[in-house]
Amino acid sequence: MYPQVLTAALAASVASAASLFGSSPVEATPDQSELFPFLAGAAPYFKYPLGNDYYKIDTAIPDTCTLKQVQVFARHGERFPSASSGNKLIKLYNTKFANLTKDALIDNEYFGFLLDPTYEFFLPDNSTLNLETTTENSITGPLNIYSGENTALKFGAEFVEKYAELIGDELPIFASSNTRVYDTAVNFGKSVEQYTNATVNVQILSEIEQEGANCLTPAASCQTWDDEEGYDIIEAFDTTYLDELAERLNNATTGLNLTSSDANLLFSWCAYEINAAGYSPVCEVFNQKELILHAYYDDLTSFYSDGPGNSVIKPIGSVLFNASTALLKDPPTEYSAYIGFTHDTDLENMMAAVGLFDTGAMMNSTFEYRNTIYKKSWMTPMGARFVLENYECGNSSYVRYVINDAVVPVPNCASGPGFSCEINDYYEYTEERLANVTDYVTACNVTAGLPSYVSFYWDWESKNYTAPLNVASY
Repeated sequence: MYPQVLTAALAASVASAASLFGSSPVEATPDQSELFPFLAGAAPYFKYPLGNDYYKIDTAIPDTCTLKQVQVFARHGERFPSASSGNKLIKLYNTKFANLTKDALIDNEYFGFLLDPTYEFFLPDNSTLNLETTTENSITGPLNIYSGENTALKFGAEFVEKYAELIGDELPIFASSNTRVYDTAVNFGKSVEQYTNATVNVQILSEIEQEGANCLTPAASCQTWDDEEGYDIIEAFDTTYLDELAERLNNATTGLNLTSSDANLLFSWCAYEINAAGYSPVCEVFNQKELILHAYYDDLTSFYSDGPGNSVIKPIGSVLFNASTALLKDPPTEYSAYIGFTHDTDLENMMAAVGLFDTGAMMNSTFEYRNTIYKKSWMTPMGARFVLENYECGNSSYVRYVINDAVVPVPNCASGPGFSCEINDYYEYTEERLANVTDYVTACNVTAGLPSYVSFYWDWESKNYTAPLNVASY
């Protein structure tokens, strides 16, 4: 009921906006969602793609079972690019595209859209960089169906529909101290309050000041983390596809002089323009090979910077993994829905520890067609959500993960109802998973005196976390 009501309300808003703009959003905005899995986690939210090697497991709670607890670890909604990539995009557009002649663009199969008087580059200035996209700051206003604001509202409504019985009179929602993360948490909370009698209390956890383990961003306090680990492997990846892309576009456009670095930026232009406008004509310049290699290069980079290929990532990820297990064993008595919003890399760190997407094999610099396990953009698109469900069936308790609206079973532990893992078997899995992982404080050389474990789920009422917000992330 709840998401249907919200969807109807959003549709009515879009229809009203369409009448003002004199066009139908359905007709004016072609569907580009098939590109999202190739856009390095920068594109709008999409459900985890389950290929032919997977069974599409029903995400509904099994009929004979009763919900006991739910945990959510989520990424902020769709956003504008960061200051670094955003300023590069603004420079690229102004220096290499804004002044292309009409003769160069007439009948141009790639950039003819620049002659369209209705086209507006999505970054007229840098005022929106780092921010979540909303119906107010999107260049198409309410017509943008992919705004981070709408994604968070919809997620909140869907959450209520499935987990309403776990929401008490007051629901704390935890957010790292980044503006877009906080905005996502607030929008999610708006739906919770709209469709329940609960009062939402957003707790802001610092990601700028070193907080040790008591936060949603433990990597910020890890002094030994090297995001260039595996640099030699990443650098060995063949990027001639970018040279070929630049050459193809230059040959088709008189006066255009793109470098391979410029060509790489076009993928960001594509993804973030969809976030800000609902559609990007520049996405149409890529061929299948370019999209696939771009995605693999990002998977490779993520694997060694924020995933299982980095030597300190599992210790970092163990912070939230251990907190998740502690919530199962010793949950706060006041509430049973534990919700936190943070960044993609923090979720990737946690998943490296959990092991749902870790076979133990290292990725290499040669493109592997069958790399179907570690897909960064599948794991953490904008608005990503990792949900751990705990339900009782008869006299037994079970858990399972729902990753971006798809059940992803715990490795070798999926014999329970709904392909879940019996709770004691899951505890054994967690112990085995972390048995050879160095503890976070030691591995990261965390400053003495900083917290060594998560406490905010249990002490938020007495502490009242109110860290100041920052536009840039840590």
